[in-house]
Amino acid sequence: MQNTAAKSPLSTTNAAVDVVDTSHASIKLASVKAKVSVSTDTSKTDKTGSVKPVLDYSPKLSVERACKDEENLVTHDRAHYVAAFKRGEEKTARATLETCRVVYEASRVLDSYQFQNFSKEIGYRDNSSTMRKFIAIGKVYPRFIEYADQLPSGWTAIYQITQIPAANFESMLKHGSRLDTLKGKHLQAMLSRTKPMEDLTAPLSFDSKASGYAFGKVVVTRKFDDADWRAIEKAMNELEARLPIKFIVPKELKNIVEQRRLRRYESAKKHFTNQEFKPDTWDMGDEANSTLPRAEPEVIQG
Repeated sequence: MQNTAAKSPLSTTNAAVDVVDTSHASIKLASVKAKVSVSTDTSKTDKTGSVKPVLDYSPKLSVERACKDEENLVTHDRAHYVAAFKRGEEKTARATLETCRVVYEASRVLDSYQFQNFSKEIGYRDNSSTMRKFIAIGKVYPRFIEYADQLPSGWTAIYQITQIPAANFESMLKHGSRLDTLKGKHLQAMLSRTKPMEDLTAPLSFDSKASGYAFGKVVVTRKFDDADWRAIEKAMNELEARLPIKFIVPKELKNIVEQRRLRRYESAKKHFTNQEFKPDTWDMGDEANSTLPRAEPEVIQG
């Protein structure tokens, strides 16, 4: 047993473990019988044997959720809350008018350098659309301040009212119509009457990357293949050559097209050496074909 025990592996779950060489052992153990259980479940441990942490996907606690709802609120009727809300809106509208008045006065009094620094110190660029709207609201402050209770709370909505026709504005005040009723299609119809018409690019946003004004979107009405894309590409190139426009194609689409063309090219070199690769049969376009007429491609029976 002593000569063969070291060479025989323990292969059963109920095995007798014998200490063989007792002359070199510092601790002598008696023969014991132990149950050995083998598990292949590694879901809870990694390769190093350490226990994997339980993943917690719950979001962090926000400020709102961290605050508890108040229980001891004074109860009022609905009219009280409506009046309180409108007072708050009026305060907000009045504060917006007063703030924008400061910007307007600064734009009129300070020189360009001082106004540029003023804008920077309040967190804006002097030539930004936001500053332009602040100045417009501040300009009409004397006319709007007495109707602060009728104005919306947001400065963007207040700016839109400054852009409606002056005759409509005066007519609303004369007939007792509230300014906060100007919404939706009615407001947009009024705004369209004061839009500048001499510059067609005025309502368009400028795309600095493309160095031009974005005025439309091109869409495909069905899935297209390589032949369709080649026709689309030729049409876009023709329009770009004749008109002052540019088509911006997503880089991802360009990469896919290039990869497909490369694969088709490699495949053609292997399988179509007597068909595809005959330059005298290639269609180079009307101008090139008129200079060097091409031969009709031969139909190869496969």
